[in-house]
Amino acid sequence: MPINEEHRLNSAAIDIYLMTSSVSLTVGALPWSQYLLRLKFVRDNAEAGSLQASSIRQILHSDDADNEEEWPLIGSEHIDTNGNPSALKDSLLEKDNTGLLHFQAAGSTGLSQWIFHQGDVDFFPSIPHGHTTSGRPKKLDAYRGWIYPADKDKQVGREPRGKIIALWNDEKFRAFAAAALVHYASTFPNYIWRVSKPMRLPHRHP
Repeated sequence: MPINEEHRLNSAAIDIYLMTSSVSLTVGALPWSQYLLRLKFVRDNAEAGSLQASSIRQILHSDDADNEEEWPLIGSEHIDTNGNPSALKDSLLEKDNTGLLHFQAAGSTGLSQWIFHQGDVDFFPSIPHGHTTSGRPKKLDAYRGWIYPADKDKQVGREPRGKIIALWNDEKFRAFAAAALVHYASTFPNYIWRVSKPMRLPHRHP
């Protein structure tokens, strides 16, 4: 049952609640079912007009299923910036990293050279996306495997499909990615996703 109006969650309270919930989910202290209950609590008990609650409301409808197979050769994430997505990207990069957890892919995936930042404000090439741990800075689209130079949007390579499947079969990464998606959606509620149900993660494969 929703709480009284005078006790509704304000923006700062929501930020703290979501951050601690995301960390707890990622380290395994909070099961996915309880994490969803916390999202629903925010949805039902936020102050009127809360953009964070609105974002959570939009993504909760897809909490019970995985995404369709994601390996198409189509465009990247984009934001409505009056025809200039790079303008908003530049402005987002000026914001401080939230200090949320990082995730390094397991060696068994073949992607241990990539590290993911849960509080990354950069939306390109995917949310979340990987950064190289050494050598020339590059970024990895976690869904499609495309590799990009850190400062450009031109594809320079691609990780094999089998490695991306192994990454999404990792339950720890799935929890990490789900928390990263919720964090981004609540922090940037005007973001336009490239899929209609961004909380639906890619299928697990045997």
